[in-house]
Amino acid sequence: MSTLALHHILLKSPLLANDVMKELSLGADFAELASEYSACPSARQQGFAGYHNTDQLPAELLKALAGHDDESLYCGPVKTTFGYHILKVTDKPERTLLVDE
Repeated sequence: MSTLALHHILLKSPLLANDVMKELSLGADFAELASEYSACPSARQQGFAGYHNTDQLPAELLKALAGHDDESLYCGPVKTTFGYHILKVTDKPERTLLVDE
C-alpha cells in the first residue's frame, strides 16, 4: 500500500472530458481547469482531492495510474460510476516500513 496526493477533474460528459484533456495537452493550467469545470467539491481546492491510500481508490483509477511515476502526470479520461476523471499525481510520499525488533 502506498499513499499519493491526488488532483482530479470530474466531468459528467465524455466530450467535455476529452476537450479538457486536449486543453491540458496544449499547456492549460490544471488548477484553473479544475476550478472551472470539475463537478467534484475538490474544484474549490483547484482539484486537490487529498492524500489517498492506493487501496482505497476505485479499481478504474488504480488501473489508470499503474506504472506512471511522473510528477506532472495527467491521465484520463477515466470512466467510473461518478463520471469521467482526469488525474494528476503531484506527490508520492516515501513509505515507512515498521520492523519488529
